[in-house]
Amino acid sequence: MKYLLVFSIAFVTFSLFAQEKGLTPILNKSAATGQTYAVVVGISNYQDEGIPDLQFADKDAEAFANFLRSPAGGELDEDHLKLLTNEQVTLGKFDAALWWLVDECKEGDKVIIYFSGHGDVERRSMSQPGFLLCWDAPSLAYTGGGTYSLFFLKDIVSTLSLQNKVKVTLITDACRSGKLAGSSIGGAQATAANLAGQFANEIKILSCQPDEYSIEGEQWGGGRGAFSYHLLDGLSGMADNNDDNIVTLKEIGRYLEDNVTGEVAPQSQNPMVIGSKTEKLSNVFPELLAQLKKGKKEKMQYFNATVSRGIEDDILAALDTTIQEQYVAFNQALENKVFLLPADACADFYYKQLIQEPKLEKLYNTMRRNYAAALQDDAQQVLKKMMENDPEEGAFSKITLESKYKLYPAYLERAAELLGSEHYIYPYLKARKHYFEGYLMHVDLRNADPELGKKY
Repeated sequence: MKYLLVFSIAFVTFSLFAQEKGLTPILNKSAATGQTYAVVVGISNYQDEGIPDLQFADKDAEAFANFLRSPAGGELDEDHLKLLTNEQVTLGKFDAALWWLVDECKEGDKVIIYFSGHGDVERRSMSQPGFLLCWDAPSLAYTGGGTYSLFFLKDIVSTLSLQNKVKVTLITDACRSGKLAGSSIGGAQATAANLAGQFANEIKILSCQPDEYSIEGEQWGGGRGAFSYHLLDGLSGMADNNDDNIVTLKEIGRYLEDNVTGEVAPQSQNPMVIGSKTEKLSNVFPELLAQLKKGKKEKMQYFNATVSRGIEDDILAALDTTIQEQYVAFNQALENKVFLLPADACADFYYKQLIQEPKLEKLYNTMRRNYAAALQDDAQQVLKKMMENDPEEGAFSKITLESKYKLYPAYLERAAELLGSEHYIYPYLKARKHYFEGYLMHVDLRNADPELGKKY
C-alpha cells in the first residue's frame, strides 16, 4: 500500500508539472495538431515446434505498451494502441493492425511500430529481404504464409511517411538466437541488416547490430530483454544526459550502448539508432524520473496498465439496442467462426447490416480488417500443416477432408473482396483459394474413381 500511494502521488505530481510547463510526451499527443498511434507486438511462444520459443519477448511488448499507456509514455488509450502477443499475432491480425495505421493516421500524426520476436530468411538474395515471423509461421517455407515480409513492412512505413506524411518510429528486437530455417546462412542477421536500411524518413531503434543477437534474462526486471528494459528506462529520462528534460535519438543511442553493451558482456550486443540524431523522442518530467530512480532501487515497477473508455464504447453507447446487439453478434460470430452460414445469422449477414449504419462509420475499417483476418486464419493453419507433412492432417479421411476444406475457397474469396485488389495480400488469397478448389477436385476424383484418383 505504501508503494501504491507513492506511485499515485508521483503521477498526480507529474500531471501538475506537465500542465505548468506545457510539456506533453512526444510518444503521444506530442504535436499540437496530431495524435500518436502504436502497434506493439511480442511473440515468445510460437505455434510451430520447429521455431524455438523465446523467453520474454511477450513481456517486453507488454512492458512497452504499459509505458505508452502511462503518463510518461503519453497515456495512449485503446483507440491509439494495439497490443498483440503470442497467439494473437497471426499474419492476418498483424497485417490488419498495420493497415489500421494507414487508415487512421493523417498528416501531423506520429506512429510507433514495435516488434519483438524472430526474424529470418530462407535464402540470401535481393528478392528475399527477410521476414518477421508471426505466431503461425511455419518452421520452413516462409513464403507459404504466417510471416510478414520486410518488403511489405517497408511499403507500410513508406506509405505512412511519404503519403500520409506521418512521423514513424520503428523499434525492432528481431535478431534472436535459435535454430531457424535460415540459421546456416545467417538468416536472422540478414534480416537485421535489411531492417537497418532506411525505408523512408523514419526513425529506427534496433536491438543490436546485424551480426549480433539480442540477449534476454531474469536479471533485467525479473525477466526481460536487456534492450527493452533499458529502452524504457532511457525514454523515461535516464538517457537525458544534459539534463534539459528532453531525450533525443542521440541520447537514447548512447544510453543503450552504455548500458546494454556493458551488461550483456562478454556476449556482444550493440543497439543501433537510425535517423536524425537531434530528433526528440520524449520529454522528461523530473518528479516522475525521481520516483522511477527510487523505484529501481526498491525494484518497483511503475508502468502499469490503465483502463480507458474507447471510441468503440462511445459510438455503441449512442446507438439503439438493436444495432448494439448486431455488433455484439458480429464479433461473437467471428469468434465462433460462423462466417457465411446460416445466411441470416452469420458474420457476413451482420457485417452487411452494420456497414449500412452511418453512425458506425468510424468502425467500418476495424470491422472489415477483423473480418478479413478471421476468414484467413483456419486456411493458413491447414496450409502450414500440409507444408510440414503433419501426420494428423494426413490421417483425415476423404470425407473429413472434403467437409473440412469445402468452405475455405469461399472464405478466402470473401477475404480478398473485403481487402480489395490493391491490397498486397490479394493475389495470395486468390492463389490459396484456387489451391483449395483444386484440392477438392482431387478429392472428388478419388471418391468417384479411386484408381484414376491415384494418378492425379
